Amino acid sequence: MDNKRMQGVVIAAITPMNQDGSIDYKGVEDFAEYLVQSGVNCLYPNGTNGESLLLTKEEREKIAEIFVKVSNGRVPVFIQCGAMTTEEAASHAQHAVKIGADGIGVMTPAFFTMDEEGLFRYFSAVVAPLPEDFPVYIYNIPGCTGNDVSPALLARLLKAFPNIKGIKFSKPDLMRLEDYMLACDRRPDLLIGCDSLFVPCLTIGGVGEVSGPGALFCERFTRMYKQYCEGDLEGAMATQKQIVDTDRKLAAIPGIPALKTLLKLRGVIQCDACRAPLRPLTDDEVQKLTDIWEEYCKEEKING
Repeated sequence: MDNKRMQGVVIAAITPMNQDGSIDYKGVEDFAEYLVQSGVNCLYPNGTNGESLLLTKEEREKIAEIFVKVSNGRVPVFIQCGAMTTEEAASHAQHAVKIGADGIGVMTPAFFTMDEEGLFRYFSAVVAPLPEDFPVYIYNIPGCTGNDVSPALLARLLKAFPNIKGIKFSKPDLMRLEDYMLACDRRPDLLIGCDSLFVPCLTIGGVGEVSGPGALFCERFTRMYKQYCEGDLEGAMATQKQIVDTDRKLAAIPGIPALKTLLKLRGVIQCDACRAPLRPLTDDEVQKLTDIWEEYCKEEKING
């Protein structure tokens, strides 16, 4: 694996917390080590699943430092640096360089609607101060932020900044990925943020997927990527079908609390608390997740 690229099974890491919503930093260390040992290809803390916009700047910096220290070069670590202000996003990016991260992802600004020129200025302010060889990925999740990185904007960014390597697109739209490829003079690395479209993304020229559930169902995700890389498309599609089935079962349960509950069931974290306003799960939701986990253990022959 190329440590200067986000590719393969990229884990959108959760942030372990204590029951009062404070960060369990020992839990962050243990979780990072678990991910390193799990066989995934890249770690991506401080993103959506990490509750990043609910964390302070100092908390995010400490989490980034822990992931880089624990990985120690064994697995690439890319830090998600997007924030509510341009100044904070730029500060996180420079901090990632300082601590020795392998690269960064930068989410669009949220809530305030921005046009293409505004978004270009935002990304430019974050990327321009960085070393010219420090890898950057654009993170486009328009359903949450309200701002969309168009193919034309991505092409403009890639032309302006050679260290922007590609984009992570969190929407189940393969045609948009194709549009990104067609628009850019330099072929971008394309990653999708949809578990159900991992293999389809690869087949149209993508390089990987950013997944939260991949942390929990790591055996299945890493097997699927290995099958695809080894040319076993039939096997990869069969594994993809299993992932789709689980994805549909999880769909009705709030995503981040569900991931934490499942990781607690697996014994990876000690507490499944999230930071408010994310809510605790109901007993019925926890039971559904317990059933999903037990079924997974049976199918993957895990002593759960």
